[in-house]
Amino acid sequence: MIVLRNYTVRVHNGIHYIIPSSVPVCPQCNGSMKIRDSKRRKMIMTDGTVKVFYLRRYRCFACGKVHLELPDLMVPHKHYAREAILASVRGEEICGAEQSTIDRWYKEKRQLDL
Repeated sequence: MIVLRNYTVRVHNGIHYIIPSSVPVCPQCNGSMKIRDSKRRKMIMTDGTVKVFYLRRYRCFACGKVHLELPDLMVPHKHYAREAILASVRGEEICGAEQSTIDRWYKEKRQLDL
């Protein structure tokens, strides 16, 4: 997984596309990569709205591994936005998530790199 910090978001027909500021390199071997395909992913915002993103997957020329390009506004393996999870864990704002989900985020907050 490649977590992007420098990127722009373009919206076309309600779908969000992540455009990196530079071509990423393989996190395993620092090899060059090419775009393999893209994956659709939904992200739930703090106010409960859902945004659809298309995330690119890259294949490394050197080691052959496939890596997903993930913007830093998303948390790996979570459907809620980083900002929604942070606000809920800090107790600042409650998003539309179930209380058991918020409790799990609180227990996992070190693992989530928040």
